[in-house]
Order: sequence, then C-alpha cells, then structure tokens
Amino acid sequence: MKNRRLVYGIVLGICAAISGRAAHPQQGGGPRLPPFSRHPVVALTFDDLPAGGGLHAGYTRTGIATQLTGELRAAHLKGIYGFANGQGVADDPDMQQALRVWTAAGMNIGNHTWSHPALSDITAAAFEHDIAINEPLLRQYAGNRDWHWFRFPYLEEGATLRQRDDVRAWLRSHGYRIAEVTLNFNDDDWDDPYGRCLARDDTAAIAWLKQSYMENAAEFIRLGRQTEQLAFGHEIPAVLLLHETSFTTLMLPDLLKLLRREGFRFESLPKVERNRAYSLNPNIGLPNGDSFPDAFLDARRTSYPSFKPEPVQKLDSVCR
Repeated sequence: MKNRRLVYGIVLGICAAISGRAAHPQQGGGPRLPPFSRHPVVALTFDDLPAGGGLHAGYTRTGIATQLTGELRAAHLKGIYGFANGQGVADDPDMQQALRVWTAAGMNIGNHTWSHPALSDITAAAFEHDIAINEPLLRQYAGNRDWHWFRFPYLEEGATLRQRDDVRAWLRSHGYRIAEVTLNFNDDDWDDPYGRCLARDDTAAIAWLKQSYMENAAEFIRLGRQTEQLAFGHEIPAVLLLHETSFTTLMLPDLLKLLRREGFRFESLPKVERNRAYSLNPNIGLPNGDSFPDAFLDARRTSYPSFKPEPVQKLDSVCR
C-alpha cells in the first residue's frame, strides 16, 4: 500500500535507531491528545475480493473465502463489505465460487474497479471506465443488495484536485458512496512473507510474522485513532481496511480480540459512514494514497503523531 505515513515512519524509525530510542505515539514532543473513547465503533471492510494476495501452497480462493466468512460469522459479524475487482473472474471458477461463498454467507460486495489501477497513473475518464466495466460482476453476485459503495485502489483519490473532483462527480452521478478508511495497518504486507515461510515450513519465522502483525495492528490502530482526533477534534466511528488474504484470514480471530480489548464495538459500513464527518471534504489532490483523516492533516499541513514504523525491511528479507 502506497502511504505517506509508511515513508514517514521509515524515516522516523531510522532517526530513532540513531538516537537509541524507539519511536512511539505521543513520545518525542508529539501533540497532546485527549484520552480515547471508552467505546469506539468500527466497521470492518475487506479489499481485493476475490483474489487478495498470492495463492500459497495448499490454499484456494474458495477456501480462503470459506474460512474468512466462517470467522466473521463465528464473531456474529454479517453484512461486511468486501470490495471486488472483476479482472480474471470470468475465466477462473475458483474465484467465481469464492464470490458466491462470500455473498452466501451474508456479506456484501462493493466496487473496487475492474483492474485495480492507481488513479494517479491514468486519466479520470479511464478510471471511471474501469469502475463502470466492473458493475456487471457486482450485479451478478450482489443480487438485490446495495453494491453502490466504492473503494479507491491504494486509497488514491486523485493526484490533483481537478482529477479528484472529476471522479467524485462521476461517482455521485452514478449513485455511489465512497467507502472512506480511517484505520489501516497495511495488513496485506504480511501475506507474501507468509507464503515464503509456509513453503519453507519455517515455524519460527511464521511465529514472528504473527507477533509483528499484531504489534503493527495495535500501533497503527492507535495512530489512526489519534489522527481522527487531530483531523476532527474527536474520534469518529471508524472504518478499518483489511484484505482478503490467507494471512489476514489466519490472524482475524486475534485481531478481533485486540479490537474488543480496546473497547471497539462493530457496526456496518453504511451505519458508520452516516456520521457527519464523512460528509466533509479535505479538497486536496494527493499523488499517494491516504486515509480519510490523513487527507485533512495533509490539507492543513498538520504533523502526524510519532509512531513505531512497520518492519518493512525484515518483512522483505524473511524466508528469502
């Protein structure tokens, strides 16, 4: 996931290493923020259906969807939105069945474009066409459910304000609402390393992946909540971005336990985004993907709270 905070976090981590101190939210002169809400609200969402991440040995798309929806239902979570890309589905029975499993389990689907392009790499017109050609797939699998929710690939909403406004106007005219994101810990960055370690049967490395995944989730969920406070003056009902990958599916029970320990209760995406904060517009073009509150901080040139960065280098090197 392209993300300014990731780049900032890497730089921060290097500086912390030089100084001998670990970077952490609210340390090193960060902004003073009020205590978190005791009972925050979150909607879970999953990107890149039906083929998020690589397909590792022993896995099928149908199997991942079956396990993921089983975990969601066991946690009494229904109506979760998954954002689908249609490219390749027509020629792959496994992907087709995975989408059927998702919707048969009571989950919803939304539009994530046909081929997952980065908006900053193409014109607004080409991007809008990529959204439109994905709609037959959504009609086929969603049935009479509301599929008019759109998630920008890489959270890129426009490299310029004109491009951003053009796409948003097209989405409004075609009945879409934007599924904004407030919490994101780049969960999909763990999936390729998991596939490599699984192929090597490296149980110690997989144990590290599990531990670091949860540590990163806790850190970035905390950071996201702080960013909401800075952007809006208080926490808002949150939207967590996840991906339909084999590793996130494996880790979902632990992730749900973490969220519950933090006091989160779960609501649907449409209910969460009724909050009036989601009607606000930062009115800024950004060449890289940002979460919803991040865009407001960037528009105001407000500094992010400090945080411990994702272990990018070790993820890239583990099980090589």
